[in-house]
Amino acid sequence: MYYQKMWRYFRFNRSPLTQIRSKQFFHRSYATYKRFDNSSSGFDFTKLLYNRNVLYGGLAFGAFYVYNLHEAPFTHRLRFIWIPYWLETKIGDMSYRSILSQYGNQILPAHDPHYGMVTRVMNKLLSTAISNTPDEKQAAHLRKLKWTIHIIQVDPHKVPPNAFILPNGKIFVFSSILPICKNEDGLATVLSHELSHQLAHHSSEQLSKQPIYIILSAALYSISGSSSLVNILMEGLLKMPASRDMESEADRIGCELMARSCFKISEAVYFWSRMYQWESSQTGIRSPNMIQEFFSTHPNTKKRIESIQQWMPDLERIREASNCFEYQMSPFNDALHNFFKL
Repeated sequence: MYYQKMWRYFRFNRSPLTQIRSKQFFHRSYATYKRFDNSSSGFDFTKLLYNRNVLYGGLAFGAFYVYNLHEAPFTHRLRFIWIPYWLETKIGDMSYRSILSQYGNQILPAHDPHYGMVTRVMNKLLSTAISNTPDEKQAAHLRKLKWTIHIIQVDPHKVPPNAFILPNGKIFVFSSILPICKNEDGLATVLSHELSHQLAHHSSEQLSKQPIYIILSAALYSISGSSSLVNILMEGLLKMPASRDMESEADRIGCELMARSCFKISEAVYFWSRMYQWESSQTGIRSPNMIQEFFSTHPNTKKRIESIQQWMPDLERIREASNCFEYQMSPFNDALHNFFKL
C-alpha cells in the first residue's frame, strides 16, 4: 500500500523538469563513442594551440630540450640527454639486481681462469678510456664506479653469445661468446664496444627519449586508433634507426679505444667474421632482407665488417701514435690501473 501511494505521488506530482529528466534517463544509450576529430561532437585539437598553459608548457619544454642537447662522439650528431649520472647509476643498480636474480646461480666463481683474461682486457680499456676522456666530470664518474666482472656459464646451444656493461659498472660476459672471441684481442673488440656505449651515454640517451616516445605514441594512437600501426611506426621509423646509430657509434669509438690500448685492430674484423658465421649457422640466412634490417636493433654484421675495414687506416695511425711498442715492453702497473678487486 505504501509503495502504491508513493508511485501515484511521483506519477502525478512530478514537475515538468523531473518528467523531462525521467524521459532522458529511459531513452539514454548506455555507451557512446566520440572520435577525436575536429567535428562538433569530438575534441577540437586546434583549441590547444590557443591555450595559454599549453603554449607556456611547450615553450618551457622547447627550452629544456635545447639546453640538454649534447654532441655525440665521432658522428657529432646532436641528441637529447637529461638523465644525470646518479639516476643512470640507480637504474643500473635495478637492472643489476634483476640480472642476478635470473643468472645468479650460473655465475662462475672468481677463481675461474676466464676472469684473468677479462680483467686484463678491461683494465687496459678502462685506463685508456679515463685518460683520454676530455670530460673531467665523466672521468671522475668512471673512477668512482665499483667495477665488477661476472662471467655467466650458459649452454651455447640455448643462449646466444652476449656481453654487456651496465651504467653502474657491472660487466657481464656470457661464456658462449668466449669461443667466438678466441683471444684477448677478440675479447677487447666486444668489451671496447660495450664500454663505448657508456662513454657515449647511450643508456642515458635511450632513457631520456622515453617520455617523448610515450607522448608521441599517445598522439599517434588518438589519430589512427590502431596500436599495431603506432608500434610499427615508432619501432621502424624512430627506435630501431636510433639503436642502429648508437651501435655504429659504439663500433667506431670501440675500435679507437682498442687502437689506443694497443690491441690488434685487425682482430676486430676477424671477430665479426666469426660472429657472422655463427649467425649464419643459427639462422641459415646469409644476408638479411630489407624488412629484417629495417626492424633490427643492430647493423648488418657484414656492413659492420666493411665499416671497420674502411676505418682501418685511421685506426692504425691512432695505434702508432699511442707508442704501443714502449707500452707493451713496459710492465703493466696493476697498482695504478687495476679497477677490480679479486
